[in-house]
Amino acid sequence: MAIVLLSGMAADERLFGPQLAHFPDLRVLRWIEPLPGESLRNYAARMARLIEPDCPCLIGGASFGGIVALEMAVHLRARECVLIGSVRSPIELPLRWRLLWPVMLLGPDRLGTLAGLVARWGRRFLSGGTIRRLRRLSQPEAAFVRWAMCAVTHWRARPAVRRVRVFQIHGANDQTLPVALTRPDVIVPTGGHALTLFSAATVNEFLSEVVRQVAPSRSARPIEN
Repeated sequence: MAIVLLSGMAADERLFGPQLAHFPDLRVLRWIEPLPGESLRNYAARMARLIEPDCPCLIGGASFGGIVALEMAVHLRARECVLIGSVRSPIELPLRWRLLWPVMLLGPDRLGTLAGLVARWGRRFLSGGTIRRLRRLSQPEAAFVRWAMCAVTHWRARPAVRRVRVFQIHGANDQTLPVALTRPDVIVPTGGHALTLFSAATVNEFLSEVVRQVAPSRSARPIEN
C-alpha cells in the first residue's frame, strides 16, 4: 500500500529521512502555494488532487502535516489517517494557539509586518530567542508559515473528518503539542515533537503495524461530505 506523508509547516521531506529509507512506497508531498485568504479545509482539498483519486493509500503527516492529512482523507480512497505528533481536532490545540486568534485575524501579510515591528521594538522585554523567531517570521520566505499559523488558528474540522479512522503516535515530552491534550494510540516515553527523526525506529514500527491493519480495506471509497 502506498504511504503518503506531509511534513510540518516549517519542514520538508528531510523530516521523513528515516522513513523514506525504510518504506519503498512512501511519498512525501510538497506544500503547494496557498491562495489568498484560503482556509485550511479548502487548501487540503487542493492538496488531495495531487494524489490519484482511485489509488488506495494511507495518508498521514507530522504536526501541521497531520492536520492537513486529516482534512485530505475525506477526498481520497482512505478512511485512515496517521498522525505523528499531531492532533485530531481544533479543541486539542494548546491554549496559546487559541489565544492568538485575534492576532491571526490580521492575515499572513499583516502578521509578518507585526512580527517585524515587535522584533524591532521589543528588545527590552523579549528574550533573544523570541526576537530571532519573530525576525524569521517577518521574512518573505516565511509566507507559508504565516499562512499555516493563521489557517490552524481558524481551523474548524468538517463533520466527515470524524468518520476518518485515526492512528496516532505522540511523544510524551512534546512541548509544541502536549500529549495531555490529545488521545494517542501510542505514546513514546522519551519522544519529543520531531518523532520521525529522533524516535525513528518506533515510528517505523508503528507505520508498519498500521499498514498491516489497513491493507485489507484498500477498496474503501471516498467519504461523502
